[in-house]
Amino acid sequence: MENLEMSEREKKVFQTGLFDNLTVQDAFTIIALYAVQLDIGDDKGKLAEPIMTFLHKNAVFDEDDSITIARINKFANSMAEVNPLNAIDRAAKVLSPELRKKSFELAARIGKATQEMRIRNILARLSSKLLIDKEIADKILNLAFEKS
Repeated sequence: MENLEMSEREKKVFQTGLFDNLTVQDAFTIIALYAVQLDIGDDKGKLAEPIMTFLHKNAVFDEDDSITIARINKFANSMAEVNPLNAIDRAAKVLSPELRKKSFELAARIGKATQEMRIRNILARLSSKLLIDKEIADKILNLAFEKS
């Protein structure tokens, strides 16, 4: 894995040591945040809980919710200042090949769920603008996103 060229601001963030001595939990969190593409802006707090839910389904996250949420917020804020692929490089170094595969599976599930959540939010706003009754809109959305 190679580090991409870093800007001066990014070098300063990495010099803080935040991305040094990462734990497995840190690495999984960084990978999960990359999966949602960090384009969540002010919705960061809203996505912390769904990301936490996915992380806690893994045995490596046997910790209090507040610790996981603090970790998510810390890395989400820091990764906004760096090229996230450089953070991924550092996270990958912490993981065994088996854990890299597991983290990728987790990222795929989180990516799918967060994308669905965004689409549902967009469609909910659309149904409101179209003056569609909420109960009817919810039924339509549930049918559209029903798992086969």
